[in-house]
Amino acid sequence: MVLPWRSRGGVAKRRNQLIAGDISVVETKIPVQLRSSRMERIQSPRVLLAPRDAVEISRRLENATAREEYAECFEIVTKIKNLGREGGDTNKKCLVQNGGVLALSSCFERFAAAREGHERLLEEILFVLSSWLPLNRSEGFNKMGSTASLNCLVRFLNGRDVKTRQNAAFCIREVIAVDKRYVFALTDMEGACEGLVKIIRDSVSTSSTKASLMVIYRAVSCNDKMAARFVSLGLVEVITEMMVNNAEKSVCVRSLVVLNAICDNEQGKEDVLRNALIVPLLVKKVLRVSDLATQCSVSILWKLWKKNGESDDCLLVEALQVGAFEKLLVLLQVGCEDRTKEKASELLRNLNRCRNDIEKTDCLDSSMHLKNVKKSF
Repeated sequence: MVLPWRSRGGVAKRRNQLIAGDISVVETKIPVQLRSSRMERIQSPRVLLAPRDAVEISRRLENATAREEYAECFEIVTKIKNLGREGGDTNKKCLVQNGGVLALSSCFERFAAAREGHERLLEEILFVLSSWLPLNRSEGFNKMGSTASLNCLVRFLNGRDVKTRQNAAFCIREVIAVDKRYVFALTDMEGACEGLVKIIRDSVSTSSTKASLMVIYRAVSCNDKMAARFVSLGLVEVITEMMVNNAEKSVCVRSLVVLNAICDNEQGKEDVLRNALIVPLLVKKVLRVSDLATQCSVSILWKLWKKNGESDDCLLVEALQVGAFEKLLVLLQVGCEDRTKEKASELLRNLNRCRNDIEKTDCLDSSMHLKNVKKSF
C-alpha cells in the first residue's frame, strides 16, 4: 500500500506546503472490511519542520514586518501557530532555534508601536510566544522589553480577555528576567502595577497568579518606592485573603516570598501588621507547606516583631495565643536552615519571656495550652 504522503514526490511537496502554510489534515482511509467500531481512519504521519524551512518562514515574517504588511504578517503568524500545534515540541524547538523568536518579537514591537487596529495580530504573536516559554535567553526576545512592547503588554494585562491577560503576565515575567532595567521601565508605566495586582485579585488562573507574584517580587526587591506603591494598591490584603482561600501550595509559597520582601519596607510592615489575619496565618504555615514557606513565615514574624528597631511584645502575645511557641519549638527540634534557626530561637526566647510575664499576672488564657511547657527556654 502506497501512502498518500509518500506518493508522487510527497515529501518535497509537503515541505513546500509547510512553508506556504497549506497544512491541512491528511487522512489514510481504511478498507471497509478492515474497519472496526472503534477506529474508522488514522492520521498520516506529518513531515516535521526542517531547519531550512524554519529559517525561510522567519525570513518571510521579518520581510513582511519591515514592509508593515499586516495581512501577510497575520497569515504567517497563524501558520507558525498551527505548525507548533501540529508538530508539537519538535517544530517549536526548530522555530525557536532558527530565528522564530526574533521574527515574532520584531513583529510585535513594530505593530505595538502603531497601537491602533492591530490587536488580533498582537494577540496571536503573544499566544505563540507564551506557548514557547521559557525564552529569556533566546536571541531577539529582548525586543519584548522595548517601550512599545511593554506598553502593549500592560494594555493586554488590563484587558478583558482572560487568555490574553494570562499570556501577557507570562511574557512580562520572562521579559524582566532578561534584564533588571526592564523592571524599572515596567513599573514606571501607567497601569502596570494595577494590572499585576488585578490579575491576583481576579484569580484569572493559578499560573497567571504565580507569574504576577514573581513579577511583583522582582519589583518589590528593587527598592522601597516600588514596595510602597504595591502596598498602596492593597496587595497585602489581596495576598492574605488569597492564602486563606487558596490551598495551592505553590501559590502560597510565592505569596509568602512576596510578603517577606514587603516586610523589608517600614510602610510595608505597618500595612502587614494592620491585617488581623496575618499572625495566625503565618503561624499556621510554619512546618505545613514547604521549607521555603517555613523560612519566609519565621522571617516575616521576626521582622514584624523587630518593627522600627524595637521589640513588639503585643505581636508576641498574639502569636502565643495561636500556638507559635509550640510550632517554633518543634521547628528547632526537627532542624532548619541556620538563619531561620537563629530567628526562631530569638523569637522563642522572647515568647517564653512573655509567657512567664503573663503567668505572673495570672492573665494566661486557658485556651493557650501551654501548661505542659514548664521549663524556661
